Amino acid sequence: MLSFVIRRLTVAIPTLLILVILSFVLMYAAPGGPFNSERPLPPEVLANIEAKYGLDQPFWKQIVNYVWGVVSSFDFGPSFQYKDRTVNDIIAQGFPVTLTYGFWSFVVAVLVGVSLGIAAAIRQNSWLDYLAVGISIGAQVLPNFVMAPILLLTFTLWLGWLPGGGWNDGQWQYLIMPVIALSTSYMASIARITRSSMLEVLNTNFIRTAKAKGLPMRRVIWRHAMKPTMLPVLSYLGPAFVGMITGSVVIDVFFSTGGIGQFFVNSAFNRDYSVIMGITILVGTLTILFNLVVDILYAWIDPKIRY
Repeated sequence: MLSFVIRRLTVAIPTLLILVILSFVLMYAAPGGPFNSERPLPPEVLANIEAKYGLDQPFWKQIVNYVWGVVSSFDFGPSFQYKDRTVNDIIAQGFPVTLTYGFWSFVVAVLVGVSLGIAAAIRQNSWLDYLAVGISIGAQVLPNFVMAPILLLTFTLWLGWLPGGGWNDGQWQYLIMPVIALSTSYMASIARITRSSMLEVLNTNFIRTAKAKGLPMRRVIWRHAMKPTMLPVLSYLGPAFVGMITGSVVIDVFFSTGGIGQFFVNSAFNRDYSVIMGITILVGTLTILFNLVVDILYAWIDPKIRY
């Protein structure tokens, strides 16, 4: 298992480095700049500002300095638009918020999705199966940018049960609607994958053998069917988790939570290169990390993967 993890890490590190370089090149290739505006700055002022942030250096040197700063001290540099603030400060402010409601969205999506999928597979072609499939289809066609305004209209404007925005240190009243809006479509996908996988496993020979030996159905499900059923689900959970803790743009806009999604959008509009790069590296690192976790779980569940 250790050699398996080392092999995955040797692939992950150069992948992240390539991601950083490509992001840097594509970002600077886009038209405009962080200090361009409708009213252009005098050339002397613009030259002084670019010299302050090192934008007057050759392109290759900017890449080398940036990568070295990230690798040596995890310093993502200063923000060009948020004065007197570094990218590390912005991430430290917004990421805990995004991580909190992203984590709870992940928990809700997995628990509800796996439960619906298993229940639908065990009671195939029953009313429970039709109900679970109907809920999954309905949730699939309601992505977060549709669910968010519906929740606001229903629970804030019409019923007045929940606050319409803000964070307030993550109190449960402010968590409910962001978690529902973010987890709904992921829950539907998990339910469909779990149902299909469980149906396939229940029709295999070793499950028929377990039933023929007279084992209780509960033991057959939890002892023999769950591990192979979860293999396709695990493949989806890695990217899904990263998507839920980083793909918070819609949630931040509709619920004003203050997560990194809003900072990312604003930095893209303002050409704030350092903030864009910092959040991109964060997302890329999390993606690689959780894909590594999924690979390890995969190898733990199915020993054939290690070889």
